[in-house]
Order: sequence, then C-alpha cells, then structure tokens
Amino acid sequence: MNVSNGESFHMDKEHVNLLLQYLDFRQKELERVYALLRNERQALKFCKQLGVTVSKTKTRTQDHHQSSKALIAAVTAITRTVCERKGVDFNPNPQTRCVWCSKRGLHVTARNLDGAIPALANPTIIWEIKEYWGLTSGGSKMSDAVYETNLVGSELREFEEHTGVKVVHVFFLDGQQQWSVRKADLLRFVDLMHQGLIDYLLVGREVETQWENILASLLEPRS
Repeated sequence: MNVSNGESFHMDKEHVNLLLQYLDFRQKELERVYALLRNERQALKFCKQLGVTVSKTKTRTQDHHQSSKALIAAVTAITRTVCERKGVDFNPNPQTRCVWCSKRGLHVTARNLDGAIPALANPTIIWEIKEYWGLTSGGSKMSDAVYETNLVGSELREFEEHTGVKVVHVFFLDGQQQWSVRKADLLRFVDLMHQGLIDYLLVGREVETQWENILASLLEPRS
C-alpha cells in the first residue's frame, strides 16, 4: 500500500481483501444510513406523537434558524418510558462528565455526554446525540462531532480493556439537509461503529423503530 509521500508498506493478501470488502460495504452502508435521516418537520411530528415538548437551541442572532431539540426530546422520552418500566434510574441531561471507578483504574470522559444509565457515576450505558436542523449547509461542527465521538470511544475502550468494565456506547444523529453536504463525516460515523468505538449507531427514523427495543434488551437482567 502506498501513502502520499511515496512510502509504502506490505499488507497480507487476506487483509487487502478484507479492506476492499469493507470499502464496498461502507459505501452501501452510507446509502442505507443517509436514507434514514429525517428533516426537522418529520422529527417534530414524531415528538408530537410521543406527546413531548420540544425546546430549541437558541442563538444570539435572532434571524438565524432556531433549531429544535427534537432528537433529544424523543430519545429522552423513550428512555424514560423504558427505564420507568424496568425500575432503573437515568440522567437525561448531564451537566458534568461521567466517571468510572474500579479497583484497576479511574476514568473520566473527555466531555459532557447527553445521557447515562443509571447515573453519571459508573454508568453502564451512555449516549451522545448530534442533530443539525439549520437551513444552511453543514459546517465544521460536524467534523468536530466525529472527533469528539472518536475521543470518547477510544478512551472508553482503552479503560475497558485495562479494567474489564463494560459500558455500552450509543450514538444518535439526525438532520437530513445538513448531513447531505457532509457525507464524508457521516461515513466516518459508520467507520467508528465498525471500529468498535460505538456500540449502536442510531440514525433518524431508527430512534422511532429501534431504540425502545434495544434499550429494553440492554436492561434485561444478565444471568
């Protein structure tokens, strides 16, 4: 395999074949994921069906589009329903970082996350949410989201490997119009999941059809 400066390195044929298979797969996966994205109207319609109130992301410039927090509202409502049914606590709006403490190590997340079960101390399930509903094209904030998730996932997996602690890392994203011009960043989220840095990547309509069942299964008692 050649790199940009003319250097090269040897790869076993089986690894080359696997890489080529994955490159073909990831392109098909991008098409599948992109088709799941919703526009803001569709996301708000689902929240109305759930009967939840949706707040907005306020900006200093009043003529700028005031994006709704529809995905956050939906994820929180579904999570609350499942957790109440299972008798489990959760934190839907962390104002500080998650921390894990075990006999073999201590880990604090690099940034505040968007939810944790059962609490910010030693959670077993965490999630991040990225929804972009602006009327302009997507920007560098979406590349930043890839970096942030990569960082959280990498540090968490390193801690898990060292301590034996297991944490489920879920990522939600939505916003058809803005992701349509940031497909390279969208593709990186597909890569992060298949690298094992995200356990579940739920896109757009999947929050409507899959999150409740996934969460219920995760909260089932393990023998």
